[in-house]
Amino acid sequence: MVAAVTALALVVVAVVLLGGRDRGGSATPGGSTTGVAPTGSGSKTAPTSSAPMTSSSSSSSSSASSPSSSPSSVPAAGQVTVPVYYVVDVPGVGPRLYREFHQVARTGDTVTTALTEMVTGRAVDPDYRTLWPSSTKVVSVHRTGPATLAVDLSRWATNLGSGFEAAAVQQLVYTATAADPSVTRVQVTVNGRVPPSGHLDLSAPQSRAPALDTVANVWVLAPEQGATVSSPVVVRVYGTGFEGNVPLKVFRGGTQVASTAVTTMMGGFATAQTTIRLPAGSYELRAYNDNGRDATLQLWDTKAFTVR
Repeated sequence: MVAAVTALALVVVAVVLLGGRDRGGSATPGGSTTGVAPTGSGSKTAPTSSAPMTSSSSSSSSSASSPSSSPSSVPAAGQVTVPVYYVVDVPGVGPRLYREFHQVARTGDTVTTALTEMVTGRAVDPDYRTLWPSSTKVVSVHRTGPATLAVDLSRWATNLGSGFEAAAVQQLVYTATAADPSVTRVQVTVNGRVPPSGHLDLSAPQSRAPALDTVANVWVLAPEQGATVSSPVVVRVYGTGFEGNVPLKVFRGGTQVASTAVTTMMGGFATAQTTIRLPAGSYELRAYNDNGRDATLQLWDTKAFTVR
């Protein structure tokens, strides 16, 4: 009797332990976290008008060349969420890369789907654009090494000039390597041949160019373009700058109604977050870069949004 009871007790304990490990040891597919502010402290300034506004800010440093924030919603059935890089000709700076997440119908593997969206899709932010002809087809994508992809296209981004042609190549490389983070180099061909570039040597695989020279100094991650949000509005940016300073201004029509600032990173990129209280209405958030030389601010990104 004692032996039987002991054996039964051991079975119960084993079942409990196995059940607990199964529930706690595996991640939920498609799971996400919300409302988690980066650690650290940022900076803030008082509002420039009497409009209701309060802010609190924080920052999280990162040496990565792109923010780690993920898309805010789960793709619908039959769709996939892909990262897509776009280009803005920043006044006084030149072409820089910005990223959006798009939910699209799968057109092959993730890299093929992302690159197809890069050339044929449209950015949500009207300031962003692709440098590739919309008639470009992604002919094939396949591995040629542990971290190298071969991407064959039907057309080339022509008549761009050296700076913008280089930006077009980096737009493709950043998109492909974001879609598959195990990839670090991309061999680009057009109909199986080295692209007809008059400016670049594309005979070898291309890697991401240094982020400080390639991507925008400041991106607005939240609120997203066209979003409807509640107050206080969560503002999240990814950027770099002199002493990491990123001034933020909120406009209603042509009138500035609030301002603050967050601290990102100097010599690298970091994510910073703050909150701003605003009454119901339509607004535009503008994110700037402090150049560290004078009082001039460089406008890097804008987002139109509505407070319900």
